[in-house]
Amino acid sequence: MANKIYLREEIAGQTEICLLDEKNQQLYYRGIELKHLIDRGLTFDEVAHFLIFGKTPKKDPLHRRTYYAPISSFKPVFNIIARTLHPQFHPRANAHPMDILSGMVRVLGNESNRGASSRKSSEAIDRASAIDFIFDVGYLTGILKRWYEGKRPLRMPKVFGSTSKNILYQMFGIEPDEFEERLMDIALILYAEHEFNASTFVVRVAASAHTDIFSAVVAGISTLRGSRHGGANEDAMNLMLDIGDPDKTKAYLDRFLETPGAKVPGFGHAVYTISDPRVAILRPYVKELSERKHEMRWYEMGLALEEYMAKRAAEKGRSIPANVDLWTAPLYHLMGIPIRMYTPLFAASRVAGWCAHYLEVIHVTKDAILRPRAEYIGPDPQP
Repeated sequence: MANKIYLREEIAGQTEICLLDEKNQQLYYRGIELKHLIDRGLTFDEVAHFLIFGKTPKKDPLHRRTYYAPISSFKPVFNIIARTLHPQFHPRANAHPMDILSGMVRVLGNESNRGASSRKSSEAIDRASAIDFIFDVGYLTGILKRWYEGKRPLRMPKVFGSTSKNILYQMFGIEPDEFEERLMDIALILYAEHEFNASTFVVRVAASAHTDIFSAVVAGISTLRGSRHGGANEDAMNLMLDIGDPDKTKAYLDRFLETPGAKVPGFGHAVYTISDPRVAILRPYVKELSERKHEMRWYEMGLALEEYMAKRAAEKGRSIPANVDLWTAPLYHLMGIPIRMYTPLFAASRVAGWCAHYLEVIHVTKDAILRPRAEYIGPDPQP
């Protein structure tokens, strides 16, 4: 069998949504540097709006405002989901939460009048509906933790606030403080969009076939479920828990890397070979949260992992930079979020990018159906 990596570094389409400038170690959403969006204090909801519409809710794309629409009412479809699924819903202890999330999104599509193909509605309606949908997925992610604990989802007050606040409220049953709400905003923003990654490319393929947005996002969730795409921060946190103490990092990695083909979760990337720009943004926030929690162990272990991996890579003339998953792992852990919820949170964030790419294919680039050809390597054809 051929050992070639197909479509790696190949240009597979055009987009106005995201630029990965690996050479300069920068990441841009619609031409604006990601760090600039965060430093200006934009919420995830505002950034999602920016990805969908190309501007935040006011004309100035960097104008700070509190963004509540369309988070102003408890949507009846959630009552339907809670009523129809919860009494019979008893997930196995080993059930993958991404499978459950994709099922809930499918139910949402079935119960919503927004499930029709975008060919039958206007671009303006599609974009406005996408904003609702992004919030919907955040809500569903928040109640996943409660369902695993055998609890019913909480009813939201009429005006509750941001997606980040609602996710944490659904998870823990109390309103988060402003700092932890901001941390969730930042984590969601960092994962919101990342050009033609595997799940986003699948969404664009689905959009090119003119499926509805719910089906396209279910395809994205199913792809993100794969161990080579989502889940790296889950593995990174499990690795940190196994190590246990920052002082044991070197000895642990020496043993761990003795296994041929062993890869340390939280390191390496298909595009970034110098550094993941999201790491420098997130690391200080993990430090501040650690200081507030009086628990520096996981922050110090992240530093130890980065330092020793850099040393080992340099000895071999290579560069294996840390990626954002290394630092969202201790962030979520310190916030009390169970490890099984890390990948659903990835989906709750990346749905903003998925929707933006879906709409771009349908309404902007209007791609023909994506249909590559294969290199045949089977038996010689028989006459």
